[in-house]
Amino acid sequence: MVSKKDPTAWLDNAFFEKVLRQAFNDKAITVEDFFISLNTDSSTQYASTIFRTTVSYWIKGKVESIPLIVKLTSSKVNQLADANVFDNELNLYKYYIGPMEDLLAQAGYSNSYFAPKLLYASAEPQPVIILEDVTHKHFELYKSSMNFEDTKVIAEKLARFHAASFCLLKNGLKKTSDDPFSGLFKANPSQGVKFMEENFSIFAEEIAKWEGFEKYAEKLEKLASKFLQRGIEIYNPEVDRFSVKVLNHGDFHYNNMLLKFDGERASVSDVLFIDFQLSFWGTPAVDLLYLLYLVSHKQARDEHRQELIYYYHQKFVDALEKMGYVGSVPTLLDLNNDLLRAGFLEVVIVVCFIPFLFADYSTALNVYGETNDTKAYRRQLYSNPQYLEILEPLLPFFLHKGFLD
Repeated sequence: MVSKKDPTAWLDNAFFEKVLRQAFNDKAITVEDFFISLNTDSSTQYASTIFRTTVSYWIKGKVESIPLIVKLTSSKVNQLADANVFDNELNLYKYYIGPMEDLLAQAGYSNSYFAPKLLYASAEPQPVIILEDVTHKHFELYKSSMNFEDTKVIAEKLARFHAASFCLLKNGLKKTSDDPFSGLFKANPSQGVKFMEENFSIFAEEIAKWEGFEKYAEKLEKLASKFLQRGIEIYNPEVDRFSVKVLNHGDFHYNNMLLKFDGERASVSDVLFIDFQLSFWGTPAVDLLYLLYLVSHKQARDEHRQELIYYYHQKFVDALEKMGYVGSVPTLLDLNNDLLRAGFLEVVIVVCFIPFLFADYSTALNVYGETNDTKAYRRQLYSNPQYLEILEPLLPFFLHKGFLD
């Protein structure tokens, strides 16, 4: 018996009939049964609660089954998320993903999909997104950074995603002023950004204790007081300081993509993006910096950073040409200038995100409180030898590029 307090009680036969009838444009479909289970990997759930569902249904005289992903606004894991992130994702799926995929298909790309297929989206009786479960197509979550060749596969799909959105914008099919997307940093920061700001200050305090790091500590302390302001300058779509404007995924790390491997699992052959809750219109430097640090392995980044940026730009220009775009095409210099102007975000990723890649996630889930224990745990993350191996060579790079000013 379903509890009256069960938040999924409305996910019944009638609801899934409505979903499938709309998805397949067949009003005769009837649902025979369904099985629903909570996706229990909380490390991959940020602003949504995710369920896996298999629905058996009658269509044209026979029973078929379909695997689905059901995404609901979360009441528990959403504590650090902005209230609008679910609406952001719903609107992106409804109004952007399809037209962008159509542009690629019309340009002759055999692989034109950016994300699992949207079957249904609605704000009532509560916000819900129903997606195709693509595990049966051999896509899977791969929670690890990637080598150079695999990162190139991700970079190419990202370049096409950005190029398709660039075409929509330049062709006047979409207007960013009408979009609710605002990305990570905004004037009214989410609890997640406030948490990042606090971690940035904790890091500034910790590095001040390290012998030989005084020149960095002084700059980071001053930078911490301007954390929100500097972030907003990068994410504000109305600011003209950047050369290129595209639709960014906004949270582009390996937990937010599904990979398909070749037959021997030796390399990545395709990728689909998921979780567009922080998407926004702005410089592609944002997604590219995530790609370099939260997709690419350290060795690939250290040895091939500029090559990855060059490769992304080549695929971006190729996609624009194939889609028949007529107009001024962003140059590689434009892109590199944007990456320099967004340098503060590179510092933020290294200080606020990278340490948690080495955390014990069962412990890390409890670090969001204000107790001395939780703050002490976050402090000790900055002394992890694996983290320091990444951080120490980057500090002079950030200093010399002017990212700490």
